[in-house]
Amino acid sequence: MNYLLYLEALVIVISSILIARVLSVLVRRRLHGELPAHTTQSISKAIYYIVIAIGLATAVGIAGIDVTSLLIAGGVVSIILGLALQSTLSNFFAGLLIAVERPFKVGDWIRYQDNVGLVTDIGIMSTTIYTWEGQFIRVPNNLVFTSLLTNFSRSIVRLVRVQFTVFQENDITKVVQSVTDKLNQQWFVLVEPKVVVFPVSFSENGVTLEARAWTSQNTWFDLFSNMPKLIDEALKEINVKYAYKKLILESQPKT
Repeated sequence: MNYLLYLEALVIVISSILIARVLSVLVRRRLHGELPAHTTQSISKAIYYIVIAIGLATAVGIAGIDVTSLLIAGGVVSIILGLALQSTLSNFFAGLLIAVERPFKVGDWIRYQDNVGLVTDIGIMSTTIYTWEGQFIRVPNNLVFTSLLTNFSRSIVRLVRVQFTVFQENDITKVVQSVTDKLNQQWFVLVEPKVVVFPVSFSENGVTLEARAWTSQNTWFDLFSNMPKLIDEALKEINVKYAYKKLILESQPKT
């Protein structure tokens, strides 16, 4: 018997255990504060066991142990389990990729498909979103990672746009100036980029204008919720009324 091969295999097993422990600690430190504690713990354990499994497989190969029949049986079992757990494994590895790439974190406001909400938990298998409507949505990590996603919390500044229509008889220059001044007076509206108000279309109903203003991420909802009211106040100050769709009523001739 070649005891040196067994000794080498033993060294590899011990080394893999030490390396697994070091990597596990490094992962926990790296992800500390970025993900929930239970998610970080799950990821570190998964890496720990994967490294040890690789070390054991390497050690068995070096020791020259005949595991052909075992590998064949294990391969069949692996195929069956892989097919049965395909979705689960996909979500698991997607969770690992989310932890590494970090497209979002707990506390970020995101849009996933038609849902806008706050990320409350990032697990190994799924991500939980608390929507504006007060609903908790659990989304499999595989869908979150592979879908188009908007992270509003990553934006430093954000734009709010509002369109409104006034009668053509009004002085458009005066309307533009009044709305611009009103928006510039608000503390949550940024000086740069500048507020802009401009006509976008003309119709039989009147002139449609669009007002654009920028604000910081923290005050976006203040601007979003107040901008229509501010435009209304600006128009009332110069006695300008909104234009609505004209209705033409045809009178029937008397017989």
